[in-house]
Amino acid sequence: MKKKFINSSLSFIMKYQECDDLKIKKLKYGLEGIYSLIVKLTVVLIIAILTQTIKTTLLFLLFYAGIRTFSFGWHAKSNIACWITTILIYNIIPLLIKNINIPNNIGYIILGISFISVLIWAPADTPKRPLIRKEQRLKTKILSTIVTIIYFIIYIFTNYSLIKNTLLYALIIQTICINPLTYKLTNTQFNNYKYYKKKNE
Repeated sequence: MKKKFINSSLSFIMKYQECDDLKIKKLKYGLEGIYSLIVKLTVVLIIAILTQTIKTTLLFLLFYAGIRTFSFGWHAKSNIACWITTILIYNIIPLLIKNINIPNNIGYIILGISFISVLIWAPADTPKRPLIRKEQRLKTKILSTIVTIIYFIIYIFTNYSLIKNTLLYALIIQTICINPLTYKLTNTQFNNYKYYKKKNE
C-alpha cells in the first residue's frame, strides 16, 4: 500500500515537472512522511472514537501541533518506537486530560517551566534533520516563544477547563521532548547543527 501510494504520487508529479535523481529522492522522502502521517492519524482517530475521546484528541492535536511545529523536539529512532510514542501521546494523553484535571496553581507553574524551557532549548533538532541555518533557529525560537505566550494568555482568560487542561498537557509533552535529558536518556544527539558543522568543516 505504501509503495503503491509513493509510486502513483511520483508518477503524477513527474507528469507535470522534470525530476532528476536528487529531486526524486527528496520527493520519495516527503511522500513517505505524508503516508506515515496519514496512517498514524487514521489509527489515532479510530482509537479516539473507540475510547470516546475524539473531541479531546482533536483539541490536543491542535495545541500540540501549535508548539511542536516551531520548537521541534525528540523523535523516535525506529518505526515501532514511533508507533508506541504516537499512541501514548495522542491516545493515552487525551484519556489523562479527560480524567485528571490540573489545578490552576500547578498550571501556572507548568506554563512558567514551559516558557523557560522554550527560551533555553527550542528549537531542538534531530540527527536526521539538523537546523543548520542560524536564521532558521532564531526564527523558530521566536515563533515558539510567541506560541507559548499565546497559550499563557488563553489559559488566563478562558474558563473552559477542557481547553486549559489540554493546553497544559500539550506543553508538558513538548517540554519533555525538547529537554536535553530526554535526548540523553534515549541516546540521541542534542543540538545536532553543531556536529553537522564540524563534519563539514
